Amino acid sequence: MRLFSAVAVLALVGTAACANKSTTASTPATTGATTQNSGGGTAGQQAAARLTPADLQARMRIIGPASGTLRMKLMANQLADAAKDAQTLATAFADVERFWAQNNKMDAVMWAQQARMGAQEAAGAATAGDAMKATAAAGNMQAQCKQCHAVYREGDAQTGFRIKQGAL
Repeated sequence: MRLFSAVAVLALVGTAACANKSTTASTPATTGATTQNSGGGTAGQQAAARLTPADLQARMRIIGPASGTLRMKLMANQLADAAKDAQTLATAFADVERFWAQNNKMDAVMWAQQARMGAQEAAGAATAGDAMKATAAAGNMQAQCKQCHAVYREGDAQTGFRIKQGAL
């Protein structure tokens, strides 16, 4: 019984120590400091802000070129640069995911999540020097783009792409 009590006490102390670490690791909020970003306001305020269709379009203007550059850098075996592009894509897909979640389009949320995870996997594989795995992950990411675009995007390179009428 004493052994069980000792283990329980250690577990509680360990949990409290871990909780204390995570609280102190995010000290900007507790010390009164705020993290400003280029958009004004704190990072938390920006994360909570509602994304507009114009915000989605801005992310698409990042994703399109970065996706193309990622493919070219992977083919040229420029893995360090490819990893940076893949990380840029993962960040943009996180915002795309948030946009669709705010608009209650769960299929689009799922595609954006899978695209983000593919980009993260591509970044990790490229960083590890595995060009084949990074290329496969990038291909999976692009497949998610195609599925979402088939449902929610319209237009072409000449006229420009936009969210389909009635999609929101």
